[in-house]
Amino acid sequence: MSRQLRALLLAACAVSFAAAPRAHAQGAAPQSILVAPAPAAAASEKPDDLALRYYASLDQRARVRAEFSRLRRLYPNFEPPADLYGPRRGDVDEAGLWELFSSDKLDELRENIAARRKDMPGWRPSDDLLQKLKQKEQRNQIFAFWREGRWLDIASFARDSRFFIANADVEAQWTIAEAFARTGQINEAVEVYKAIFVSNEDKHIRLATMQKAMATLRMGDVETLLIEARKSSKGAEDEFAEVAIDITRARIVAVLRDERKDDISADELQRFENFAKFTREPQQLGLVAWLRYKRRDFRTALESFKAAIENGGDAMIAHGLAHTLRALDLRREAEEVSYAWRAPLVNNGILFLDLLERDLTQETPPYLEPARLARYAAVTIESASGEGAQGLGWYAYNSCQFDVARFWFERAVAWFPKEATLYGYVLTLKRLRKEKEALELINRYDGLFPKLVELLFPDDYYHPPFPCDSRIAAKAHGPAVKMAGYVVPGPAGPALAAERDRLRVEAEKKEATTPDAAKVAAQEQQRERVLKAVRGKFPLAVTAENPLRFAPLPLVAARSASAQPAPVAAAAVPVGLRTEPLAGKAPLVARRVPGVGPMPSERYGFILSPGWNAVDLASWPPASEQVAPAGTQWANQEADPAWIGQQKADAATQLTASAAEHVATAMAPRNRYGAAPPPPDLAAVLSLPSSKQSQTR
Repeated sequence: MSRQLRALLLAACAVSFAAAPRAHAQGAAPQSILVAPAPAAAASEKPDDLALRYYASLDQRARVRAEFSRLRRLYPNFEPPADLYGPRRGDVDEAGLWELFSSDKLDELRENIAARRKDMPGWRPSDDLLQKLKQKEQRNQIFAFWREGRWLDIASFARDSRFFIANADVEAQWTIAEAFARTGQINEAVEVYKAIFVSNEDKHIRLATMQKAMATLRMGDVETLLIEARKSSKGAEDEFAEVAIDITRARIVAVLRDERKDDISADELQRFENFAKFTREPQQLGLVAWLRYKRRDFRTALESFKAAIENGGDAMIAHGLAHTLRALDLRREAEEVSYAWRAPLVNNGILFLDLLERDLTQETPPYLEPARLARYAAVTIESASGEGAQGLGWYAYNSCQFDVARFWFERAVAWFPKEATLYGYVLTLKRLRKEKEALELINRYDGLFPKLVELLFPDDYYHPPFPCDSRIAAKAHGPAVKMAGYVVPGPAGPALAAERDRLRVEAEKKEATTPDAAKVAAQEQQRERVLKAVRGKFPLAVTAENPLRFAPLPLVAARSASAQPAPVAAAAVPVGLRTEPLAGKAPLVARRVPGVGPMPSERYGFILSPGWNAVDLASWPPASEQVAPAGTQWANQEADPAWIGQQKADAATQLTASAAEHVATAMAPRNRYGAAPPPPDLAAVLSLPSSKQSQTR
């Protein structure tokens, strides 16, 4: 058996040695039977650094180095991870840091991070901690600006850091959007609000965001946000139904401010009106009333204004009520409302003076109760109103109270020196035989106010006689009442109207019976007579400064409208002001004023110096007689029934385009210095009532 076994073994060895050269020749690598070498690591295989991180978390530096050496032998290109000493949130190593972060001790947290980096080179906090720390610091900076009201700094900081794009803090985004809106960067504010709607599904946040937007943006931008927000809404119902009343309120305000078209539906307005009536809040009722007023629905607006006043409305509600009463031609009621509410709101005092001014400046003054005149004079003297003073001046002049007229015209010229006021003042001075003062005024305002110069150079038009020239002058008015510092005109009597009508009829008969040839001859003689009369009187070199100065007179106590004032001595209250220095002598010839028509003196050969723009031609039509350009506030005011009356507004809407063009073009002067033709009848429809500009002498 041993021989046979030995032979078999020898044979096997021979076979194996014979096969080895063939295998080697075929490229097979010779293998060792005793030792099996480890396979080479694949280049793309990621090493397992779990043990390395574990030793690093325990701060066992020796084991970290040993593990790193082992991994480097297996993976020659291996490098230690950057966050080897940066444990994730929740690890024991960062617990203290997160505690400081949650306590808002950011300065102490920064100090701890710096100290740890110094003790452990290569260590850095986790990315989560660093990102949240940066966001909180930026948030704190934004709210620090907000507490100081530095809206521009908030907008600049947010735009430069782009903080609001990645920040999930909606409160900070609200603040940034408000800062953009307050600094006029509306598009940026809208984008921030849109980002909030896109990134948030919480209905409470979305609802609050819409409320914030309505408080900071114009309603046109809010409407855009509403469309975008409803696109990103996932609910079937309207998520903004809870603020539907607020949205309607904002739309009404936008309509009243002319920021959007009045496209509020009747159902939507009715819901808001029902809400206003239910809450009985005067502000809500007032919004409905002002919208009705803007729509020219004055009857309904009147009821809404009355309801708002009954529920505690303020002076602005009363202002709307007075305007509505005036639009309904209830002027006496409007006068009472505006007078009662004049103290809380100056607009009501102005409206009160404007309402009665139309009656005061009529050519034939109506009878007005002494109490109404007394309270009107008191409000005028207390508010230093030039309009009120000239109204009282015209009322006194047309009712033959020339001394009283001078008192009020002087104050009107001091407070508001316009053409109608100066014209009445000069007429009053001439009636009082103050020719020198009258000539000084005419020469001072030459080139600016044609009606004053017309007193020396009369036109060719018919002027009815003045009733105060007749025998009824003493019976034309009641007694004036002197108050402390001012005087109240007496009420006009009924004899004035009858006397004016009688004189007008006589003058018209005389005009009709005078032959045309006689009229032409009279005009030629008038030219020579006028030139002879103005010799040495025009032009004159006078100072251009208005010397009249009067201060408002504060009243000691409010007087009742029905109480009769007690007569006391009159006292003027002049104010001493420093005179403006005059460089050189006063000019003899007046300058041309742009926008002013030709002076009546130019028909007689007198000329004016060129204006400041070197133009020496008169403007025609004058600025005061031009048709208001479409779309301007002037044009809107002339078309407002509440301002000019419903009848006149209806007549204005019936004018055709050709008629309006005729009004604008048919008023050209015949020549450079010739008299302008009389305006066509349609001009009366387009112009505001100005009875005080058509006074007679």
